[in-house]
Amino acid sequence: MASTAGANVSEFKEKVNLWSDNFVVRNLCRVFVISGLIIFAILVLFFNDPTCKASGFLSTWKISPSSSQPASTVDDDVPTNVSHLAFGLQGSEKTYHFRKAYLEAWWRPNITRGYVYIDREPTADLLPWSPKSPQYRMNDDLSKLIQEIRPRSALMPRMVHGILELFREEHEGIRWIIMGDDDTMFFVDNLVHVLSKYDHTKYYYIGYPSEFVLSNYWFNFNQAFGGGGIILSYPLAKALVRDMDRCLRKYSDLSADLMTMACLADIGANLTPHKGVHQVNFLS
Repeated sequence: MASTAGANVSEFKEKVNLWSDNFVVRNLCRVFVISGLIIFAILVLFFNDPTCKASGFLSTWKISPSSSQPASTVDDDVPTNVSHLAFGLQGSEKTYHFRKAYLEAWWRPNITRGYVYIDREPTADLLPWSPKSPQYRMNDDLSKLIQEIRPRSALMPRMVHGILELFREEHEGIRWIIMGDDDTMFFVDNLVHVLSKYDHTKYYYIGYPSEFVLSNYWFNFNQAFGGGGIILSYPLAKALVRDMDRCLRKYSDLSADLMTMACLADIGANLTPHKGVHQVNFLS
């Protein structure tokens, strides 16, 4: 009888120990699963880089952007069209009298987006401003900065800073920032067709050297020339704008196009040459 009771007690203890072991194991498993889910949620919520493509698995967990986020990251599935392009045309009040015909030849009022930037208010013979031209904007006053950095020419930082001025006004739904001169001729449909082949969510600096070899020799064979157009993807333009002050100070002795190239190289973007971009220089 005593031996039977002892056996029952031993069996009961074994069951209790086994139950305890299983209980510990189950709870450890729960802890690991819950911890993993929390870490995954943190990674998705706080470390989601909009410039990177999500994997097939992560794409099912894609979080909708807030209303304050630029629309350029919202409509990524829509094919690139003219509304995704913003043009910044650099000119001056003095030259625009003679050059506006070039710009008005390709500009599409109420369709193309962007501005022509001039250095002072237009005089009477440019007013009222032609509805066939893009709206004009006055370049920011950089006189204080220019006094500090003493550039080769005050025009150089003004032209590069124009990227920031365009980006500041045109960012909703924009995929490409396109800079040129007030006499640059853009073939808009061709431009849309070409840019639709590139991934606008990545860093792209697109343009082409000059057809005039000496211009490349004097400046750089690996830079885009602004007369033919300088094209930046939205994420790259955003990175350049964020770094603009350091850029202008560091490369104040360079020409505008070379300054742009150097600043973009610091960010990690090199020129993607496209032969359809033409910069024609003539000896005077």
